[in-house]
Amino acid sequence: MTEELSLSNGVKNYLQNNIKATDKILISISCGLDSTVLYDAIIRSKYFNKKKIYYLIFDHQIRSEGKYEIKQFIKVYNFADKNLFIKKLFLKDKSKGFQEKSRSSRFDFLYKFSKKRDIKHIFLGHHLDDLNETYFLRKTQQSGATGLSNIFLDKYKSLKLHRPLKKYTKKQIKNYAIHNRLTWFDDRTNLELNYTRNKIRNFLYSKKLYNQINKERLEYSKIFHLHQLQKKFFNRKRNNIFEIDTNKFHYLSENLKFFVVQSFYYEYRHSLKKQIRDENIKNFIKILNTHHISKKEMSVFSGKIGVFNKKTCINLT
Repeated sequence: MTEELSLSNGVKNYLQNNIKATDKILISISCGLDSTVLYDAIIRSKYFNKKKIYYLIFDHQIRSEGKYEIKQFIKVYNFADKNLFIKKLFLKDKSKGFQEKSRSSRFDFLYKFSKKRDIKHIFLGHHLDDLNETYFLRKTQQSGATGLSNIFLDKYKSLKLHRPLKKYTKKQIKNYAIHNRLTWFDDRTNLELNYTRNKIRNFLYSKKLYNQINKERLEYSKIFHLHQLQKKFFNRKRNNIFEIDTNKFHYLSENLKFFVVQSFYYEYRHSLKKQIRDENIKNFIKILNTHHISKKEMSVFSGKIGVFNKKTCINLT
C-alpha cells in the first residue's frame, strides 16, 4: 500500500470510528500544506454530506501576499458555493508572543462561530512533526509530566478537536499532496528564526534527533491515562464550578494529590490567564487538607474554594 493510499484510508477510518456521518464539522484551513491535505482527504472519503462541512480560513494579515493566496485557494478549490468563512485577526503586537496570542484568538473565534451554528467537531491539520515540536518546546520550558504526556487538547470548552493527520509525518503529507496534485501556499514566516517554534523545527531536522524525541514523547504518552484520575475528584456541576470529593482526595498520597490538582488545572488551561506553578498546587492541597466546610470562601489559583449546595467546590474565576 502506498503512503498516499495509507493516509487516505487512515483519515477515512478515523472519521468512521470517531464521528457520525450526519454531524456537522468545521475544517480550519490555512491554505498551507497540512490543512489542504486534511481538507482533500476528508472530501475524498465521501463520508459526509458536503452541506454538513463548514470551512474557516484565518487571515492573520502578517504577510502582504496572504490575501492573494486566500483568493487563489478559494478559486482553485471552487469554494464559491460552499460554507466558507474568512476571519481576519487583528493582533496589535506582531512580535512578542504572537504565535500564542494568535492561537488563543483562533480558538476563541472557533468556539463562538461553532456554537452559533451548532457545530461540535473541529478538524485541525496538526501532524506528527507538530507533536514532536510541541513536546520538545515544552521540554525546554521544563514542563512537568502532565504537560509532556498530553501534547494537544482533545477538547476546547464544548468543542471536540480532531487531528486525523497526527500519525503522519510532514514528508508523508507532502508526498500525498504531490501525488494528488494539490495546490497549497507555503508560509514564508515558517522559515523565519525569530519564532521559537521555527528554531525548534530547524533543530529537529536531524533524523536521529527527531526519532529520539519521538520515542521519548511516546513514553510520556503512555501515562496519559493517569490524567483521568482528576475526574474522580473534580466533578463539574455547572459553568466553572466543580465539586471536589474531599473524602476520596484525602486518601491519596501527597504525590498523587499534587498530580491530580495539576491535571485538573491542565485540563482547563484554555480558560486560565497564566500557567499554574508548583507553589500554587501546594497551597491548593494545604487548603483542602485543613479546610472544613463553611460558608467562607478561600482563594486558590484562578478561583475560590467554598461551599455550594453543602458540597466543597472550586469556582474557577
